[in-house]
Amino acid sequence: MKKTGEESMKKGFLILSIIISILVLTACGGGNSAAPAAPAAPAAPASNGSTTEAPKDSTPTADNATSAKVVDSLKLTMVGGSPGGFWSLVGEGTGNVLRQAIPNTQYSYETGNGVKNVLTVGAGEVSLGLVQNFEIMAGLNGEEPFKEKVSDVITLATIYNNASHQIVMSKEFSDKYGITSMEDIAEKKPPIRVAVNQRGNLLEKVNRIIFEAYGFTYDDIEKWGGEVFYEPYKAGVDMMKDNKVDWIGASTFAPDSAYLEVSTTKDIMLLSINEQAQKMLLERMGMQAGVITAGTYDFQPTDIHTVNVSSMIMADPKMSNDEAYTITKALVENLDSIKAIHNNLQVLTPEIMADVAPAKLHPGAEIYYKEQGIIK
Repeated sequence: MKKTGEESMKKGFLILSIIISILVLTACGGGNSAAPAAPAAPAAPASNGSTTEAPKDSTPTADNATSAKVVDSLKLTMVGGSPGGFWSLVGEGTGNVLRQAIPNTQYSYETGNGVKNVLTVGAGEVSLGLVQNFEIMAGLNGEEPFKEKVSDVITLATIYNNASHQIVMSKEFSDKYGITSMEDIAEKKPPIRVAVNQRGNLLEKVNRIIFEAYGFTYDDIEKWGGEVFYEPYKAGVDMMKDNKVDWIGASTFAPDSAYLEVSTTKDIMLLSINEQAQKMLLERMGMQAGVITAGTYDFQPTDIHTVNVSSMIMADPKMSNDEAYTITKALVENLDSIKAIHNNLQVLTPEIMADVAPAKLHPGAEIYYKEQGIIK
């Protein structure tokens, strides 16, 4: 019995030695050179039961713009056009809509012009500005009158897209030289006197491109015995009244009051531009094809094919997604109030508002239009 007890004690001692050796090896890492990972800190519980996330960057980018929310106060300045002009009416009216739709909103309107507005809003000096599609295109391309490319042309909405480029010609000139189309001018090379707007003005550039599409230039017109007048639109209309010009090209809403006035004392006609001219103006000026429907003027029996000027509300590229979302929502959901600003805004729809080519939509505005199914 004594021997059996001693053997049991030896076996127990051996087992205990083995256990101790295993524990020592485990504490030394068992030959694994990697240090043990530090335990993860527990996440702080959020009030809704989920874990708290780091604050999201509010800088508007197309990549991270997946959500936005309405804010309850804004401080905005919009730059538009000359005092008392159509843009002043649009700018002040838009401000009234935003003040009523968004509580605690401070809004002011300042005069400006389209080219300057592209520069000041693009540089973040002003929060909002009215700009036109051909001004945007010239800025993006860095073409006259811009000295360099404007990279940030970010918009919230189109405010109108129906200002047609209208080419008016004297019926007396038409009858004398058998000219009834732009093709006839190119083919017959008559001594035509044209008013093309001020030199370097973007509307003057539109007229220059139209002539180019038909294969002639200002120099060619002068060689034919004609004359080119760099006169603004209203001055050109007065010259046509006085029989000093035969042709005027200007972008304005149809029917235009100045052309209606001319038609009371002088027979005039509208000329269409062909698909090639429309394509060139789309590519170089961002102007979409349009139609002045027959009967818009009493002297216009058929549809006139042309291009349209559109105007957008440009936004400071640093504007947050939430701010852009809030402004866009207020404008679209108060569309009747926007249309009531002027009769020429009656054609406006949410789909037109969302189409801001050749500019880009602000990501915050894009979120709203997608939420509403206006764009995909």
